[in-house]
Amino acid sequence: MTGLKKMIGLPVIMNGKPAGSVLRGVLNEDGRSLRGMVIRGGLRGSRWLPREQIELVGRVSVIARGKPERLPRDAGYHLFRVSDPEGTRLGIVTDALLNEETLRVSALEISGGPVDDLITGRWYATSFYVQPLGNIGHVTVTCPREEVKPS
Repeated sequence: MTGLKKMIGLPVIMNGKPAGSVLRGVLNEDGRSLRGMVIRGGLRGSRWLPREQIELVGRVSVIARGKPERLPRDAGYHLFRVSDPEGTRLGIVTDALLNEETLRVSALEISGGPVDDLITGRWYATSFYVQPLGNIGHVTVTCPREEVKPS
């Protein structure tokens, strides 16, 4: 597994040539898989790398094929607030753990806030659903805190 945060700064190799580096990964509206990546390289500015062109997300680089595209309007979409089914606020999403081969989300890393992070640490949610609200997704966790060990 790898996290969206760990992908930031990884070099992108497209068709055997360096194409830039990862600025951020963008999840689908349902929060279940990687939709694409925003990459930056050279004088061209930020470009979009859709999921279909990503062949492999490794520990030291991203291998892709094709040609980067223009950024879509919703390339800034991210998951933010986390609550339980009753509406009680639990925290915010700080990262998403991805399977490198399937690019599917295995778990979301949740922070209850700086004090909670120091006392109990961040936790992972594997059972959740997302309600998109513009460029932000509101996550509802359907199970209690879980322990997921990132590899």
